[in-house]
Amino acid sequence: MKMVTTEDAQLRVEHSLRPGAPALLLLNPLGSTLEIWDDVFPALSERYEVVRYDFRGHGESTAGSKTELTIEQLARDALAVLDACGIARAHLCGLSIGGMTAMQIATLWPDRVLKIALCSTTPYMPSRDTWNARIEIIRTQGIAPLIDAILQRWLTTPYRMAHPDKVDWIRAMLLIVKPEGYAACAAAIRDMDQRQSIKTITAKTLAIGGTQDTGATPADHALIAASIPGAQLVMLEAAHLLHIERQAEFTDTLLQFLAA
Repeated sequence: MKMVTTEDAQLRVEHSLRPGAPALLLLNPLGSTLEIWDDVFPALSERYEVVRYDFRGHGESTAGSKTELTIEQLARDALAVLDACGIARAHLCGLSIGGMTAMQIATLWPDRVLKIALCSTTPYMPSRDTWNARIEIIRTQGIAPLIDAILQRWLTTPYRMAHPDKVDWIRAMLLIVKPEGYAACAAAIRDMDQRQSIKTITAKTLAIGGTQDTGATPADHALIAASIPGAQLVMLEAAHLLHIERQAEFTDTLLQFLAA
């Protein structure tokens, strides 16, 4: 692990060296740490030079000075991480806000991108009122009042009932997020609209979503696939954290896409 300095924050980064292999940057969902990829990391790191990090205000990364962020600022953080690791171009695999960040990188800095996998994500997420209410709760009460609802969106009921230890692990991860970091990143989601800009993406793209995801819906993934020329669309029987709920299927789909 190392700390990477961005414009005004320190980000905890894990860089797994694999000389000669293509680089793969993993971009986390809101409220999580880099450990959210632990289930799929072993298979990915066998073939790729994997980089993962904590977003601002998450895990051991500092929140920085900004009370509200934009997706472009989060994308610049990601590029700062790649720069610090000496990586000129990488595959991007982003989930939720991580996918939003990946879309922004592929739009604004296409020369930094090999392929992109957009997981459980969307180019636009209304409504502002919903996000403003969530931000207000976070700033005044912390994340605890929201965790049960988050877990219900992230994992299907059968999975939660069958895997209480995994649910507790994710709950503990959410509890350590800094309220100011979560709120700043939530503002980036609130203000984002990439529905037009993603039409210019030229990188080979995989959109992979969960059929039971109520946040980033099947319709959202269909929109991504229809907007980005040549994008592939895969839907798995899962909720938001499909890489956990359908680990084997997710990993196989991602590896086949990256290797093709």
